[in-house]
Amino acid sequence: MPHPYRAFPVLLGREKLLPFYLLGIGLHHQQEHIRRDSGIQDYQWIQCRSGEGKLKLGGTEHIIKQGMGMLLFPGQKHEYYAISGSWEVDWVIFDGSGSARLFETVGITETSVFTLASPEYLLSRMQELLQAALAPQAQTLSNYACSAILYTLLTEVIQRVSVEGSDTVGQQYERLKPVLDYIDQHFAEEISLQTLAGLLCVTPEYFCHLFKKTTGIRPIGYVNQVRINKSKELLLDHAQRGMHDIAHEVGFESASYYGAIFKKLERLTPGEFRRIYQKS
Repeated sequence: MPHPYRAFPVLLGREKLLPFYLLGIGLHHQQEHIRRDSGIQDYQWIQCRSGEGKLKLGGTEHIIKQGMGMLLFPGQKHEYYAISGSWEVDWVIFDGSGSARLFETVGITETSVFTLASPEYLLSRMQELLQAALAPQAQTLSNYACSAILYTLLTEVIQRVSVEGSDTVGQQYERLKPVLDYIDQHFAEEISLQTLAGLLCVTPEYFCHLFKKTTGIRPIGYVNQVRINKSKELLLDHAQRGMHDIAHEVGFESASYYGAIFKKLERLTPGEFRRIYQKS
């Protein structure tokens, strides 16, 4: 009889090819003393439900309180234990080829401690994941369902975590919203860094740093991507329009520059895109 708040799915060989797969989950767990000199083999997310604990990581120590979580990366030595009378946590052990790449999108590359925005929302996702793992259906179907929920959980984790009082990813994007909205509305016009920085009341230098840190690309790179995406609609909806007209309508000065940027971003020319995706 499985513990009602714990599950360890049985994975077939093919299921370990999934970009994310669940190895174990435990809710309402009274955390014992754990020391792993060689680290953990997979990834583990541990979220504090109540009480307090301490994580020792290298030469540093971190206090884990309610509303906080820690993400353990494979192969990194660590130790954690309760420092209050009771330390109740929820945990998820997982792996998959997509895990490291997902965390890299927000610059998380090693074991870290986070403060959470809306921690109760993540707890509800973990409850959903546990229910899927314990579902009375074919194990393979259950594992695919767990993979989908796990991906949702992890993307929500990285949107809601912050380090040392910094903004969460969601808050960073919210701060950029006036800029993103402006680009979407004025992509066909000349857009300067000064104009975009002015929307946030910061210097162009700081704006570039903030935008690159949040999105992973430079502002002009994002503007070009928006322009190229808008041009795709024109390429398909107006089959007779020439490249010069389309380039001008989405904000490029010349058809040659438009074609070069399109090829760089999409790995095919505008004409090739039109031929491949145009309605027959």
